[in-house]
Amino acid sequence: MPARHDVVAAAVRLFESAGYEATTMDDIAEESGVSRRSLFRHFGSKEDILFSGHDELFESVVRYLRAAPDDDPVATVCAAARMVFQGYVATPEITVPRFRLVRAVPRLRDREIAMTARYQGAFSRYLARGETEGTRVLAGEALAASVIAAHNHVLRSWLRDPQRPIPWDRFDRAMEFVARSLGAELREPGAAAEPAESVLVAVYPSALSGEDVLRRVRTALEERDT
Repeated sequence: MPARHDVVAAAVRLFESAGYEATTMDDIAEESGVSRRSLFRHFGSKEDILFSGHDELFESVVRYLRAAPDDDPVATVCAAARMVFQGYVATPEITVPRFRLVRAVPRLRDREIAMTARYQGAFSRYLARGETEGTRVLAGEALAASVIAAHNHVLRSWLRDPQRPIPWDRFDRAMEFVARSLGAELREPGAAAEPAESVLVAVYPSALSGEDVLRRVRTALEERDT
């Protein structure tokens, strides 16, 4: 069987040219040069093909979290998010058309939302350090959600214009912003952190997305400093 990447790339070409719904597994088997039986053995469905590699990436992130030292959990989660970002930008020939397909096909959006929830849950559990309630749990959930929102904000801006250089500097600044804003409650004593000169407390409607919250917080900070 051809390399997994080649099969996925062939499927994505078909999805773009013929349409996701119109493309069959038989079409993909023919385009990629594999038997139908072999295709179903390695991929259970068209969705599995389109999102191939995410399970492996997620497991790699979980292993990284388990093996990371305990001295700075905030930095560890931001580094794990960087691994996820790298996983996306490393194969633009797949991730860029997949981005367009996900926006066009509602049930693919459901799959993407479920994957995002897996990462957020893994980050939250890691940051909670076994606790089930209290300030650490709340702070961990808030930080995990903000890390995901910041990651997706930078990634989507690049996916809309992938001819630009990969925005690593922008990604790192986004992680620094989240860590500085929400990481104080989660850092171990003695961990390096920038001292906060003041605290800004803001309340927003629960229906707002993470990206909207980050945008409003950034605006509030800018207005405060003017």
